[in-house]
Amino acid sequence: MLDVHAPHESIHTWKDFCVHIATITVGLLIAIGLEQVVEAIHHLHQREFLEDQMFHEAEANLQVIKPQLEYAQQQMDYLLACEKALQNAPVNGPDVKITLPVQPPSNLTAGILISPSRGTWTVAKAAGSIALLPPELAKVYARVDLAAEFEKAAEDDVTQKEMKLSTGLVKAHVPPDTVPAISLTAAERDELLVAFHELYESMELFKFRLAILSGACDAVVAGAQTLQEMYPLQEQSVKKLTTPQL
Repeated sequence: MLDVHAPHESIHTWKDFCVHIATITVGLLIAIGLEQVVEAIHHLHQREFLEDQMFHEAEANLQVIKPQLEYAQQQMDYLLACEKALQNAPVNGPDVKITLPVQPPSNLTAGILISPSRGTWTVAKAAGSIALLPPELAKVYARVDLAAEFEKAAEDDVTQKEMKLSTGLVKAHVPPDTVPAISLTAAERDELLVAFHELYESMELFKFRLAILSGACDAVVAGAQTLQEMYPLQEQSVKKLTTPQL
């Protein structure tokens, strides 16, 4: 708060009055200027803190995404092998004899998916800190959050399709981690084929969304300031999905 005090001496002339008013005006301008400088410095620190938090969150998310991409590909290979086994199984009367491949062990910590973090942007939106960012940079961070939202939706769909497949296996009396040949009816075989294929497609979309998010995080770590600087990194990340690793 700015306080204006009465003069200590009596004002006898217009000159004294003008000097006093000028003194007050200059003092107020200096005080307001200092207040604005302090506020600007505070906002600058807030913006730098937000950018620093987004950078570290993106770095951490890249460490989460890498094993998940490997897991998704591993699961897709397994699901495709199961589909082929079901399609090529010999028919013996009303039954279909089949041996499903053994599911490979997961490379994920504790065997579970850990969703990439979105906390920094969520908190910044709630606190209004987004307004401190340049508009183009805010768009970059918003696109990162959108990519994370799509990734989470794809992850949830994978979970639902896994539950559907698990239910189908139980209904067909297929024991977990089966190795011996089992007998299925043609209807059970067809139902499992659909469940395996749906999970395969869901896992494929999950992998794509992970790649998009990975490219977005790469852009933040690389210091991208605009969407035009972000898009090429996302394209590179998606391209890696179809490029054979040497």
